[in-house]
Amino acid sequence: MPPVELPTDSRTASAAGKHHATDPIQVGYSIRFDDTTSAKTVLQYMTDGMLLREVLSDPLLKAYTVIFLDEAHERTVRTDILFGILKRIQAARASTPRPLKLVVMSATLEAEKFAAFFGNAPILRIAGRTHPVSVFYTREPQSDYLDAALVTVMQLHLEEPPGDILVFLTGQDEIEGLEELLEEHARRCPPEAPKLLVRPLYAALPPALQVQVFEPTPAGCRKVILATNIAETSVTINGIRYVVDSGFAKERVYDARIGLESLLPQPVSKASARQRSGRAGREAPGRAYRLYTEDTFFRLPESTTPEIQRCSLAAVALSLKAYGVDDIMAFDYMDKPAPDALVSALEQLFGLGALDDQGRLTDDGRAMAHFPVDPMLAKVLLAAKQLECGEEAVALIALLSVESVFYSPRQQREQAEEARRKFISSHGDHVTLLNVLRAYERVNGSTDWCTAHFLNARALRQVVLVREQLRRTCGEMGVPLASCGDDRARVLQALLAGFFLHTAVRQRDGSYRTLKSKQTVAIHPSSTLAGKQPACVLYHELVQTSRQFIRTVSAIDITWIASAAPRYFGRVQAAVGP
Repeated sequence: MPPVELPTDSRTASAAGKHHATDPIQVGYSIRFDDTTSAKTVLQYMTDGMLLREVLSDPLLKAYTVIFLDEAHERTVRTDILFGILKRIQAARASTPRPLKLVVMSATLEAEKFAAFFGNAPILRIAGRTHPVSVFYTREPQSDYLDAALVTVMQLHLEEPPGDILVFLTGQDEIEGLEELLEEHARRCPPEAPKLLVRPLYAALPPALQVQVFEPTPAGCRKVILATNIAETSVTINGIRYVVDSGFAKERVYDARIGLESLLPQPVSKASARQRSGRAGREAPGRAYRLYTEDTFFRLPESTTPEIQRCSLAAVALSLKAYGVDDIMAFDYMDKPAPDALVSALEQLFGLGALDDQGRLTDDGRAMAHFPVDPMLAKVLLAAKQLECGEEAVALIALLSVESVFYSPRQQREQAEEARRKFISSHGDHVTLLNVLRAYERVNGSTDWCTAHFLNARALRQVVLVREQLRRTCGEMGVPLASCGDDRARVLQALLAGFFLHTAVRQRDGSYRTLKSKQTVAIHPSSTLAGKQPACVLYHELVQTSRQFIRTVSAIDITWIASAAPRYFGRVQAAVGP
């Protein structure tokens, strides 16, 4: 590809400000918590979310002449919205002295589809530098891919030349289960066999344990890494010669009719399977063992279903309205979401007060669009202004915006549960999280203290960063950060203003029924309220695993609901079933 000429007074990728021809070229980055750019920056790396936020203040992105969109095949909600927004901007700037150039990049892209979307754009193909990978399939379908993975890893370990093994599984539970089985089998290996080092890799794993997968394998050892799809494209691990692919990954799928988000193992796409196999050929020829038949592979979809077609669209709808897209049904989506999902999103925004009865953005809606959080969380911040608990609301939203702060290692579950009891509040999980953050700050963020209390130090550091960003945004939006001290009722009332759709009432048989969709649900076993059975609860998310569970749950007063959402609920007591 020829180099891109950078005109003066412009930037590549995205950034704010301008430079002059005599300035030295500067390369910087802008991410959620850090911005290294300056007036001299001409090449900037940034996240898709940061670029979308710039559109709010610079609708034509006049500061930039070239934007590269990398890893486009991942098709997150934000990248899909970016595709449509940038296409509009490119058309608007086509006849100006400084038209916008777009370069869409990916190793596994459906190039023809993307080229057609962007007006039959030219396609450039660049040969990869990976080594050849031999792919093997099972002869018959496997009823238990965990057992098949165990057998495959042990055969590779005992029979194949040196080289580390990467196994793709769906989540922490599977990884910990296979880790235990492999360690047990390794103890039975012949004395002359290499030592087997089992290393897990998943998002909630503390950093000190994650880095172990990157450490060089000692002489006389073989490393086997048990990973989620985080290892498909996000990281490169040296030494991998063998890949074992279960053929599954966990995906979130949202049902707009009932507001149910399921988190279940789903077959991967052909593109993901190829990405996984390619991990065996980064440094030398390798082998990939797919724990499914070749016929099954050919029946897989070409690519993963775009996130915009399987998630709640309230944030999408609010963003599009803020970008000036009045008719979100007619927006130029690369893959259009289901109409009922868009209607559900508009109804939710109306209930939150972000839209008026004509579907237009309200003042509250414009404010909510500027907060870098989900619309329901943004509504919590606006409600906290009236309830004078902004400081607690900001902290709680930061806690809800990161991965779990609790960590329960497989070998120390009982100790972890005992440590967690020190923070538990009778109000439920949300106040328990606030208690954790308060205790963390009292010890000045000590990593040793986190380890001793089975807390994820990295997640808590992230909480502090998110809170600082939200504090700055609140200052910009005129939302005061008053504290309500120990008055937890006000915090929960503010939370209810955003999560009134996430409420459930206890039935006479002890189960819970959600007020919006009338779904029968249970409090997740990990909740501090499991087994307590309060009369009415507020929850952060509804997921389906072995059954329908509500997670991150707090007890609330049922009489609060009508005032929190009068458009949705009148006499909510009538919702209590027989």
